[in-house]
Amino acid sequence: MGVADFIISIVFPFVATVAFWVYKSATPGKIALNLCAVDAETGAKPTLQQAVIRYFAYILSTLPLFVGYLWVIWDPKKQAFHDKLAKTLVVRPQERRVNEVSFTR
Repeated sequence: MGVADFIISIVFPFVATVAFWVYKSATPGKIALNLCAVDAETGAKPTLQQAVIRYFAYILSTLPLFVGYLWVIWDPKKQAFHDKLAKTLVVRPQERRVNEVSFTR
């Protein structure tokens, strides 16, 4: 285990995940399912601070026995522990389609 292993295993996943949340409001899996993470109060894209909190709060969601993820079953807003801590929501947007394109000569 060296510097390259640390960068590939720890740094790159952190940077990629946070960047996807900040710029796309979703990771590739959420994009494929037409879901996005938004600020729970405003409905806007998560801030950098919220994305970082959400990433590290994933650890808390796995302890103990993934209860933080299962919490969406009982929560009225369907928030997991990491969403509650970061003040985010996962939603399915109503209008997320490709705009119609027309070409004129």
